[in-house]
Amino acid sequence: MTFVIFDTEYIADKGMKEEGFCGWQNREVIQIAALKVDNNLQVVDKLNIYITPKLHKKIPQYFVDLTGIDDEIMLKNGMNFEDAYKVFKSFVGEDVCYSHGWNFDKENDSDGVVMREMLKIYNVIDEKQPDYKNIAYWFRDKYIEKGIKVEMQSSGEIASILGEEDELKQLCLQVHNAYYDVCSILIGLRKLGFTI
Repeated sequence: MTFVIFDTEYIADKGMKEEGFCGWQNREVIQIAALKVDNNLQVVDKLNIYITPKLHKKIPQYFVDLTGIDDEIMLKNGMNFEDAYKVFKSFVGEDVCYSHGWNFDKENDSDGVVMREMLKIYNVIDEKQPDYKNIAYWFRDKYIEKGIKVEMQSSGEIASILGEEDELKQLCLQVHNAYYDVCSILIGLRKLGFTI
């Protein structure tokens, strides 16, 4: 049995976070990263896709500073969203997809929300979308159980919170790059004893 850990990075207009992420038309996924993991939390497959933005003609500098993803990376590696989604769906197959969104709205499935909004933006019809789940609730409960005080975290900060960030140095990426972030989630699952 396998499952998928995935993360997205999306361009959002500056100030959008402070305004509560209103206005989906300004949010556009430009990276999807995923790890297919077995029962022993070993990686059996990897995916890292860059998506050429249509709504944003140029990647804003604040986003480049945050993620390390720039226009040059897009020129070399970018594909359109429709093709990227097909690759992602093929990678996922029938597996459950876990992503991380640190909020306490149990109905929110984190990056699954973002993926569904992208389908709307690009008029992609998918009658059988992946089964998205938010793994942040599991982390919150484990932190409480182990007495680790965490008020808020992004997925890329998990390894650091648990003192395991050295394991990610060989990636030569930074927090908020989706591939870095999925690796950070996996480290946390291993360290805290996730089972399915």
